[in-house]
Amino acid sequence: MFALAAAAAWAAEPLFETTRVFPLTRDNKPNYRIPAILQAPNGDVLIFAEKRNDGPGDIGDHDIVLKRSRDKGRTWSEEQVIFDDGKRVCTDLTVGRTGDKLWLFFLRDKKRFAHFTSNDSGATWAGPTMIHEQVTKPDWDNLRGKGDDEIANPKGRMALWEKGWFQRYGCGPGNALVQLKGGRILVPARHRKDTGKGRLRSFAHCFFSDDEGATWKLGGTIGMNTSECQFVELASGDVMVISRNESSADAPDNLRHLVAISRDGGETWSAVRRAEELITPRCHGAVERFGKRLLFSSPASPFRQKEHPYGRYNLTVRLSTDEGATWSAGRTIWPHPASYSDMVVLDDGTVGFVYERGAKGTTHYWDEVHFARFDAAWLNGGRD
Repeated sequence: MFALAAAAAWAAEPLFETTRVFPLTRDNKPNYRIPAILQAPNGDVLIFAEKRNDGPGDIGDHDIVLKRSRDKGRTWSEEQVIFDDGKRVCTDLTVGRTGDKLWLFFLRDKKRFAHFTSNDSGATWAGPTMIHEQVTKPDWDNLRGKGDDEIANPKGRMALWEKGWFQRYGCGPGNALVQLKGGRILVPARHRKDTGKGRLRSFAHCFFSDDEGATWKLGGTIGMNTSECQFVELASGDVMVISRNESSADAPDNLRHLVAISRDGGETWSAVRRAEELITPRCHGAVERFGKRLLFSSPASPFRQKEHPYGRYNLTVRLSTDEGATWSAGRTIWPHPASYSDMVVLDDGTVGFVYERGAKGTTHYWDEVHFARFDAAWLNGGRD
C-alpha cells in the first residue's frame, strides 16, 4: 500500500501546504520547543512538544504536550497534556511507532531516561516507565569534569539542581525510534565522557530492545563530538546515524553533520565521517526514509551573520537517491530563522513536516512551531 501511495506522490502535481500549530505567546510564556511528529495507527497526525512554561530556556518547568490533526495537518486540536511533572524538566522527546503501539522516550528532570506508551493512538498514555539503569553505565551518573553545561554557581532556574551539576544525557530527539526488519527496536541517545584532564566531550550512543520493549540494553557508542541524532535503516540492513556536530575546532562556520554506520543493529559503530554536503550550524537534523529515497532536514546555513547571530536559518529538506552517500541541494522550507525540525511519511505518500521558526526580521528561531505537508513533486521542483 505504501509503495503505491509513494509512487503516486512522485507522479502528482506539486503539493505544499502549511499551517501554524503552536503560536507565539505573550513574553514567550509558555514557549513550545523541540517538536516531534508521528502518524498514529488511526491515521491522525500527532505533534509533540516541550511546553516550556518559564520561557524559551532549556531549564525550567517543562511539560510534555501534543496536538492532533485528523485532516492531514490542515486543522489542529487543542493542546493535550501527556505529562506535567511539577516544576521539573521533561526534555528530549523521542517518539516512534511499532505496529499499533506508540512510544515516547524522554529525560525525566533532564537526568534519567524514561518512556510512555500508548495503545489507543495517543488518547491515553501509560507511564512514566523508568529505564535509566538498563540503558546507562553506573559510572556515567558520577562523572565530573569541565563540561560545557557545567553549573558552577547555580542561580535562577539553574538553582533547581545541586551545585556542580551539568547535563550528562540526551535522547533523540524527534521521530527517531526505528524498528529494524529483524524486529529490534533502536533508540538514539547521547552521553558525556572524560577524554582526559577532566574535559568532557559528547558521544552519541543507542539502546535497544529485542523483546518488544519489555527490557532494554545499552548499545554501542558513536564517535566523539556526536550528539543529538536520528537513525535510518538502509536497504542493506545496516543502520546509518546522522548526528549534530559538537566539534569546537569546526565551529562556528565549518560544521557538517556527522555520519556513522552500524552493521550489527547498533551494537558497534564505524568511524565517524563528515557529510560534506550537510552544511549546518550547531543544530539537530532529522532523517527519514521515503520509499527508495532518504530525506534529511536541518538549517543549511554555513555562516553566522549579523541578522542571524545564532546561525540557524534557511531550513532545508534534502534528498538522497543512493542511501545517504550523497545529497541534493534540497529545497528551502523557511529561509528565515528556523531550527529543530522533524518528519514522518504519511499513509498517502506525502511528508508531514514540523519545524520551529521565527518571523522574517527577528533573530528568534524559537517563537513558533509550524506544520508543512509536501510531496515528492514539490521536493523535486515539479520533476519526477
